[in-house]
Amino acid sequence: MNALVTLFQNLKRASLGLLLVAGMSAARAQAPVTVTATVGTGTSASSTNVLLSTSTTTNKYARTVSIFSAAELAAAGAVAGNIVSIAWLKGGTGELTSADSQLNVYMKSTSATLLAPNPVDWATEVAGATAVYSNNTLSLPTGVGYKTFTLSTPFAWNGTSNVEVLVDWYRNGTPTADISWQYTAVGTTGIHATQVNSSAIPTVRFAGNRPNTQFVISRTGLAARETREAALVSLYPNPAHGVVNIAIPAELAIRPVVAALFNALGQEVGRQVLPATVNGAKGQVDTSHLKTGIYTLRLSMGSGTIAKRLVIE
Repeated sequence: MNALVTLFQNLKRASLGLLLVAGMSAARAQAPVTVTATVGTGTSASSTNVLLSTSTTTNKYARTVSIFSAAELAAAGAVAGNIVSIAWLKGGTGELTSADSQLNVYMKSTSATLLAPNPVDWATEVAGATAVYSNNTLSLPTGVGYKTFTLSTPFAWNGTSNVEVLVDWYRNGTPTADISWQYTAVGTTGIHATQVNSSAIPTVRFAGNRPNTQFVISRTGLAARETREAALVSLYPNPAHGVVNIAIPAELAIRPVVAALFNALGQEVGRQVLPATVNGAKGQVDTSHLKTGIYTLRLSMGSGTIAKRLVIE
């Protein structure tokens, strides 16, 4: 009898152990997978005409509109998913700790690579954008470095569209000293527009100082699907010595596929469009002119983006 009791207890412990392991595996499978993409490496900084008006002047209002292309986001490591936070690089010796500033951030997907016309009408540009962050009792995080703002409404990015970020700012108080924002020069063609003033701002003008920006993207629920889809894509020979063949099944190639090749530094070294047919999409990439190393082939299609690792010898 005692032997039967002992056997039952051992089986019960084993069952509980299996359930615990299964539960831990399920939890790991559902754990958020995040990617951080930083766009902009410039070291110049300013407290006005970059992002927020945080000089000690009377210019308390600021508005900015910036376009981030899908190509530069991908080069920074971004992939399709939900953008859950945005951060900008704060510097200077000043602080603004009174909880009375107002910050509103909007995002939208766009096919446009440049803003137009100049000046940009704020009301027109913000129309159709998603309000992703709003705080009317904001105090800026102290210290220098990237300052993160968690989005109240995550923004779904498909991995292929350009992303437009609109920032609306008003500070009631005055910083103890200038607070600067680090930026990268992008020219005054319309990638970025900004304006500061002592009163409300209806339009913003083209400027070349787009703020260095950091996006955190959550890929919960996407990784498993993309892993399955990536396994359906053929890339051969790999390692490659010359021409590489790409074959995408019809279930994924429902529209033309953009194939972009990136080196280990995230620099795009080749791009082509593969036509969609009833049999899928096929194409070839000539790698004979490229240096040996590890590359990433990003395939942008209707369902999202697939990344394939390519070794060139």
